[in-house]
Amino acid sequence: MTLSPRCASFFAGLLLVCLPAAGQVRLEYSGRNESVFREAVARFDSGLTREAVVGFDRCITEFPSGHRITAAYVMKGKALYRMGEILDAAKTLKTFLSRYPASSYVPDAELTLGLIYVSIERPEEAMEILLAASRARKPSSPPLLTREIEAALDSTIDTRLGPAQLGKFLTQAVTPDERSYLWLKIAQRAASAGNIAASVIALDSLAGRYPGNRFGAQAAELRARLLSRSNVKLGVLLPLMRKGESSQAGGVGNEVYEGVEFALEHFGGDPGRRITVTLETRDTERDPALATGAAREFADDKDVVAVLGPVFSPEVTSAAALANARGLPLVTPTANANGIAATGTYVFQANPDHDARGRAMARYAVQQRGFRTLAVLAPSDTYAKFLAEAFLREAARLGARVLSMQWYQRGTSDLKPQLASIRRAGMLDGADAKLSFGGKVRPSTLMKFASLGVPLKRIDSLMNRSSVISARQLLGPRARALLDSMEIPVVYDESRVDSLEYPVESIDAIYAPISGADEIGIVSSQIVYFNFQTQVLGSGEWNSFAELNANRRYAEGVVFESDTFIDTAGGAYAAFAERFAARFRKKPTKNTLFGYDTADMMLRLIDEGASTRETLRKALAGVRDYRGFHSRIALGSDRVNVALTVLRYEQDEIRKVGEVNAGSGEEGGGHEGGGRR
Repeated sequence: MTLSPRCASFFAGLLLVCLPAAGQVRLEYSGRNESVFREAVARFDSGLTREAVVGFDRCITEFPSGHRITAAYVMKGKALYRMGEILDAAKTLKTFLSRYPASSYVPDAELTLGLIYVSIERPEEAMEILLAASRARKPSSPPLLTREIEAALDSTIDTRLGPAQLGKFLTQAVTPDERSYLWLKIAQRAASAGNIAASVIALDSLAGRYPGNRFGAQAAELRARLLSRSNVKLGVLLPLMRKGESSQAGGVGNEVYEGVEFALEHFGGDPGRRITVTLETRDTERDPALATGAAREFADDKDVVAVLGPVFSPEVTSAAALANARGLPLVTPTANANGIAATGTYVFQANPDHDARGRAMARYAVQQRGFRTLAVLAPSDTYAKFLAEAFLREAARLGARVLSMQWYQRGTSDLKPQLASIRRAGMLDGADAKLSFGGKVRPSTLMKFASLGVPLKRIDSLMNRSSVISARQLLGPRARALLDSMEIPVVYDESRVDSLEYPVESIDAIYAPISGADEIGIVSSQIVYFNFQTQVLGSGEWNSFAELNANRRYAEGVVFESDTFIDTAGGAYAAFAERFAARFRKKPTKNTLFGYDTADMMLRLIDEGASTRETLRKALAGVRDYRGFHSRIALGSDRVNVALTVLRYEQDEIRKVGEVNAGSGEEGGGHEGGGRR
């Protein structure tokens, strides 16, 4: 920012006719001093700034007690600032302020000094000196000076200071007028950022604390603008199937919609809300083309700040591309296919995708249970393949060993080849390797034993007797790793591999993601048959009490992830379910809770000030721990929910044993989203 020519000329003219007070300093009139000063002012007004500086400097050096000394200091500082001689200008003005603190030119000097601080990117110091200039003004100060100081303050706040800095200056404000001004600026900054709620709160504070303040007209104008923007719409895209016969898809869509509707009714029932949200609903009929067309309609309506839905992955994928391209946030409450949120920064998945689910179970196994040796059994022709692959990658990243990865076709009832292979890998891993010194042993192998610390006499003795010896007996507990590192051939006792009377105890856990609950009996019974003494880890499809209970003999103790765990014993859920039943004459379903929680999360963010598309996008990206009725929502850096519940089936009951976050490790912090009331 630079001093406007009009303002500079005004100050120059003003200084020609004013003789300021200078504290205790006695100033003397001099005709010569007056002549030099007027000539310097004329040059300043004509744009001969360097020559003007010379003239003002003469007034200071030749007439140190002259009546134009204070004016000369101020004008010299302004001239140097105009020339870009920032440091010299600041030095001149600071000298003036220290020598003549009672001068009526102090506000002029502080204004220029504040502009200097702005130009050198020191906005907080600029703000301090500009506020001082505003305080130093007298009732008799020229109106133009007041306007220039306020313009400098406005520009500094609007372009250089953030909310935290403004809050600090508010706490340090000296006068009611200053505090009133800062409340107005806080309201304006919040409004420009799209945070309507924060802006209204600031305006209420201004009106309530400082009635009759001089900013009433500006505050009223801002409030009117905010009221015109306080009604926003939430687009809803769901397969309601209203044009066709009832179907499973329509049932899912309508259950989700009831949850969304109930969340909005709860939101609107609070008289303290500062913003009104209405629903704009479109029936996708489970048609990706219709979903995309509806998303386009929403994008064209500037009052729609976000889209909730669709629920099925093909529709979501289609609508998400359009929404992201148009800068419209889209949150799907249920779709869990990989890659949907990767469409772009405006797309969010409130339900964990396949990749997150596989990573979550690997983290649970390795980090929470301490398992180091694992195996995986999964169908290769369903989405369970994605879970298994994510588990493998994460387990390896965390340092665990996966002894065997076995695939089977969906619908297979005989898993003997796969489980026999896992059994063999486990038994050999747990077996003590045998080292044979009979027959011909390569000299290079003997040297390897010597390098591992085996005495040569011991090696000779073993060779002479053609001994077969335990690797642990010869090399100690790290024998297996040492032999592998040296590539020394070993012999294993395989007599127990195929004998099912010997349990496999070396595998800490088998991860068995399945495609449907109908596989629970097949997988669990055959793992028991092949005598694995291990922890079975499963995917969310294991969360079927009917199937688990029917196969309790085999499924006892299985642990699996779930995107839903309803605490039916909790008072908050009981109250919610009672209100919902009174409203809809039925109990809430899992799909109801998906809709309710996703809508409630979005409505809370809107109420907290994220009432534009961009501010809501940013707020959604910061959600790290929203506590819903069905589960947590923790949107990771890839905008996918990474929070899952871990359940265990035991003693004819499914129990919650913990939670796991599949995020990248930097997912801490962010928006808390509020707990259940």
